[in-house]
Amino acid sequence: MNPLGAKRLLFVTYGGGHAHMIYPVVHALRATEAFERGRITIGVLGLPAATYTLNTNDIDCLRFRDFLDPAQDADAIAWGEELARQHHSPTVGVSREDSVAYLGLNYKDLVLQHGEAKAAELFAQRGRQCFLPLHAMARIFDRLKPDFVVTSNSPRAEAAALAVANDRGIPSLAMTDLFTGLGGYVLKAGSITFLNELAQEMFLADGLVDPVASEFHLTGNPAFDKILALPHGKMPGWMERHFPGAGGRKAVLHADMPAWWDAVNKRSYFKTEADVTAELEACYMATMANGAAYLVRPHPSQDRAFYERWLVGRSDAFLASDCPLHELLTNVDLLLARSTTVGLEAALMRKRILQVEADRHPDLPLAAMGVAWGSRGYAQLPGEIGRALGDDAAFAAILAEMPRKLPTQPAALKIAGIVLEKLHLA
Repeated sequence: MNPLGAKRLLFVTYGGGHAHMIYPVVHALRATEAFERGRITIGVLGLPAATYTLNTNDIDCLRFRDFLDPAQDADAIAWGEELARQHHSPTVGVSREDSVAYLGLNYKDLVLQHGEAKAAELFAQRGRQCFLPLHAMARIFDRLKPDFVVTSNSPRAEAAALAVANDRGIPSLAMTDLFTGLGGYVLKAGSITFLNELAQEMFLADGLVDPVASEFHLTGNPAFDKILALPHGKMPGWMERHFPGAGGRKAVLHADMPAWWDAVNKRSYFKTEADVTAELEACYMATMANGAAYLVRPHPSQDRAFYERWLVGRSDAFLASDCPLHELLTNVDLLLARSTTVGLEAALMRKRILQVEADRHPDLPLAAMGVAWGSRGYAQLPGEIGRALGDDAAFAAILAEMPRKLPTQPAALKIAGIVLEKLHLA
């Protein structure tokens, strides 16, 4: 039930970090006088893995299946069933029903836009990356009649939501997450928020935003708001309880990742098993050279069993997958990372960071910003780790740089304020 005259807000989000950007803004808007007095209503469309994150953060959301009409969409259901047999993954919070509706409506949209033969060709070439569900999103807008649309910077359904909003003259806002986006996808929202000034400059330089079409705002990223409130000091006895073999030494955490953006060739570089082994060996040996304990935390998508096998016989090395990430970051002495967002979270927590092969990672330029040390390569790691652990004067300079380069205040309240201002409700 929509209160008479209330402005309807529609959030559209995928899962992962995108949903973690959305829900703090929804909560911030719920806390406003405008919401309490019924001057705004808030709807959230979760796509598809977003539903788990949203539901566990007290947000009921709509899904594509809520807009599937069995009489009108028999073809979409048939396509969805066929695609789900190959592409449905029973991950947490994603039901087969959701996958069928999402895949089916998106594929039907592809057929409506390009015809059956071309749609099949596009999907064979690009998979779901070719989706842009303009017709489905128009149907959703017809039903919900939004007055303002909020997304993150993902393509596909979020891009379709912005396109339909623009076509209908509905104001919109898109939140960018890190320092740049996907090449070739220009973010077309009336307002765009950025992590910081450098991120805005990088999006502009990469041609991913248009300053004529969009108004820019430096707000931070709401997904990181909770990190700003975390304690920075070590917890007495935490390391001994979780890693008793560390023996009271300094602890170096290596946050691994399966791939990174190759800025030279403009593509993702996926690490081979040999690449992973070489990086583990280099980081481990360099840590040992400094008399510290080595902790490694693989990315959730990496094979944990591989790391367990590699750790056999290394009494000074430990798998750090099972403890909460932020507690782990709080209690280690140094983080080794490439371009994983764990590095940015550690910077927001004011931790010592050494960015591995920093020159290869301009998409997450922690060292270039002055908030981390930068490693030149594996051969130099022993000395670089030693300096990062022991050079207190250099770390003091890094600490002084962090509040100048990274957000210090929550982003969600700022973004909620922009939305209300655009609706003339601030």
